[in-house]
Amino acid sequence: MAVHFPFGAAETLTLSATGAQALTVNNWLTYVDGVTTEATGNRTLNLTLGDELKVGARIIVAAKTNGTETTIAGTGATFVTVTGGAGKTKCFELVYTGAGFVATTGVIQID
Repeated sequence: MAVHFPFGAAETLTLSATGAQALTVNNWLTYVDGVTTEATGNRTLNLTLGDELKVGARIIVAAKTNGTETTIAGTGATFVTVTGGAGKTKCFELVYTGAGFVATTGVIQID
């Protein structure tokens, strides 16, 4: 059994520039890094839910876009489609309900 946040480190998952993003979420706090690789096309977050997830597990998503690319909820997640702006970073949080991850915050532009 892995040591999860808050006793272990948060997990970081990195997005590619475009397309379907297959992410397996195992930790109780996960940072989805969509900033290091800026979006050049629309991205869909498809989440596979790990066996050790607990209700209340959190995901923080940060996505930077080249223009008006979108971040779209795919499997395992429910949130509004996030439309970017040229060179802008937008963040939001998701919480695990036992059935999937749902948005608990609005989308916030941080730059």
